[in-house]
Amino acid sequence: MKEQLDTLARLATLRATRVQQMLGRVTYQQNLCQRYRNNITGLTRLCGFTVPMTTPLQRDNQQKYKGTLLRMVELQRKELAVAEENLARIQLELMKAMRSEKIVAHVIDAKMTQWQHLLNQQEQKIQDGLASQSWWRAQG
Repeated sequence: MKEQLDTLARLATLRATRVQQMLGRVTYQQNLCQRYRNNITGLTRLCGFTVPMTTPLQRDNQQKYKGTLLRMVELQRKELAVAEENLARIQLELMKAMRSEKIVAHVIDAKMTQWQHLLNQQEQKIQDGLASQSWWRAQG
């Protein structure tokens, strides 16, 4: 029984480590998504700036500048969508890892209860044996 509990404890440690790793990955992915959102906001703000144009060359430059910014915004939106999909996938993996960790914890609790019950039975047998020996000695 002790060996089973030791094995289960090692398994629980591995599962807890996996959960911690997954939490780190979720945090990283959340930060990545936030960076993309911040980039989109900043680039969109840059697109909104206008200055007085006096020459066709200035207007052309501004138009190209805004076009480049809009392409960058679109690229950041695509990257954000991919990052959010990855975040959702990682969160599902985290939930599975957490469930797996809880299952092992419940199994360990059940085994500990079972082991404690066995120890209590053995202790009771010893106590009963000692009591009978005392009784026999007192009778003799």
